[in-house]
Amino acid sequence: MPELLDYHDALNALLNTHTPVSGEEPVRLGELARRVLSRAVVVQHDVPAFDNSAMDGYAICGNDRRRWDVVQRVAAGDSCKQGLLAGQAARIFTGAPVPPGATAVLMQERVVVEGEGRVIALPADEADPIEEGLNIRRQAEELRQGEVMLPKHLRLTPAAIGLLSAQGYTHVFCLPRLRVTVFSSGNELVEPGESLKTGQIYDSNRHMLVALLQEQGFEVTDGGILPDHFETTRNALVEAARSSHAIVCSGGVSVGEEDHLKAALSDAGELTQWRLFIKPGKPFAWGHIDSCRVFMLPGNPVSSLVTFRQLALPALLRLAGLPVEDARPWAIHAKADFERGKTEARREFVRVNLHAGQHGYQVVPQARQGSAMLTGVAFAQALAEIPPGAVVTRGMDLTVYPLADRF
Repeated sequence: MPELLDYHDALNALLNTHTPVSGEEPVRLGELARRVLSRAVVVQHDVPAFDNSAMDGYAICGNDRRRWDVVQRVAAGDSCKQGLLAGQAARIFTGAPVPPGATAVLMQERVVVEGEGRVIALPADEADPIEEGLNIRRQAEELRQGEVMLPKHLRLTPAAIGLLSAQGYTHVFCLPRLRVTVFSSGNELVEPGESLKTGQIYDSNRHMLVALLQEQGFEVTDGGILPDHFETTRNALVEAARSSHAIVCSGGVSVGEEDHLKAALSDAGELTQWRLFIKPGKPFAWGHIDSCRVFMLPGNPVSSLVTFRQLALPALLRLAGLPVEDARPWAIHAKADFERGKTEARREFVRVNLHAGQHGYQVVPQARQGSAMLTGVAFAQALAEIPPGAVVTRGMDLTVYPLADRF
């Protein structure tokens, strides 16, 4: 019987043994959401591209003065070649190029306009000095041409895509979109919509896992339900491995006579099985068929979701190209707003909700914590980690893993 591994040991092993898929492809601007860069992207144009005004007001020449003659008007989009001499000013608007010779831009609320707009002056009670370069956004103060703007292996967010478009990029090179095939396993499973016979249940895991994978931007193939039959299971895994970077299965990973997934994987490829010292989710295994990675999750729905989020997904994110630290489950700290005297020998992931307290986030467990009770996780906002053997006291510090779609 394999050793029962602690969660953190299993997570580190997964992150250290999975590396990004090879290859790259050009991806158009409109299709970049959640893609991972295969190359660093450099700045093509200075940002700002020229000295410009940070607000509506007046560009002045001579910060030691109190009055200036307004000699020109500059709006956004204008080409400003006429410079300012000492004692001169220009009416200017946000984003407009600053005239040569300008030493500062005064916001329009700060000055008094005289002579039908031909002169501006500081109010008599204005004593604050005018800083050099006040309200002027200097060329390249944000980005300079030739510098790295977005690093290799960055997962692109909407803001990063906006930055690419602001630089004039029409496409960038990305790692291949991760292709994942999903199976459920078990003769007891029936597709939703079909009639249930005695002893049968509807397949919930596969549809849940497909949705979780699609949420990550992966290309997902629904492989259907595998029967409790060795040859059929083996053939399905081999066929899926030909066209997938990874396979995710649920059910059929325990030690029963009708659990064929582990044997099928061992026969077709290589199995690395970890019986985890966690609750829920002790039966968990992974391996590979040639270059295709295979992850086998427990059949109980909550166990399947917990092991997917905490173990399989980090490994998949590494395959997709994310650095190790970015692939780790996002964790925050919160205080327990409950007590529990009963201890659990295994590391436990309790389904909880969060609320803001006087000293930060506090967590309250969902009422239904059974590994087959999807209602307990469908309405949860996070998973709270309870160390092995710990008694939970109110105010105790807990590590909490937000469920991104509920946080």
